[in-house]
Parts: sequence; structure tokens; C-alpha cells
Amino acid sequence: MNDRPVPPPRPATTLAAAITTVTVRIDGELDHESCEDLLRDVAGRLAADPAAGAVRLDCGGMTLCDSMGLSALLQLRRDTAAAGLLLLLDHRPAHLDRLLRLTGTTAHLLGDTPGAAPGAAPADR
Repeated sequence: MNDRPVPPPRPATTLAAAITTVTVRIDGELDHESCEDLLRDVAGRLAADPAAGAVRLDCGGMTLCDSMGLSALLQLRRDTAAAGLLLLLDHRPAHLDRLLRLTGTTAHLLGDTPGAAPGAAPADR
């Protein structure tokens, strides 16, 4: 039998530490005039960082989100899911949470946490 001591197990690396994140801040209105800019901005940042594992949208400066803005968020959700990336919506204003709730898109965009506190990121819940 071998009398050498067994080394302790190495700590597991957390998912958050292993994922690089592309962060995009949304300021002002997310509407028919600005949603294409958001989609291009995210696509450009992902192209510049192909190792990214998540897209984090900082919605803290969002003043309005209309139906085209919601459509852009849903498109980002489809695109990130198809690429195997996480989509995180941080610092959501109350009006965005209300829009997601009224349209039944909360669970789709935020995961399975529809009752989570406004402004919290899915990882914070």
C-alpha cells in the first residue's frame, strides 16, 4: 500500500469566475431608432471577444423600452442562446420589469425567476 498522503481536493472554479463577459450599457430610450444600434454594438463586442461566455446589459440608464426595444432584447436572447452565451439584464428599471411582466417575456429573458426583485441580475438572485 502507498503511504504517501493524499493531497486535498482542489477547490472548484466558480462559473462566474470562468466566464468572460461583454458588458453594454443602455442609456436613454431603447426604441425603433436605437435598437439596431444596440444589436450592432453587442455583435461588434462579441466579435472582438470571441471567448466571451455572457452578455451583460446594464439597463440602469434606460428611460424607455417600446415594442421595438423589446423585440431587440428578444433577438439578443435568441442570438445569445444560439451561441451558448448567457444574457443578463442588470439594473432593470421598473418600467422594463413591468413591460416584461405584461408581455409574458420575463421568464424567457431572465430565466426561471419571474418574481425576482427589480434591478437584480439573474446571478444575484
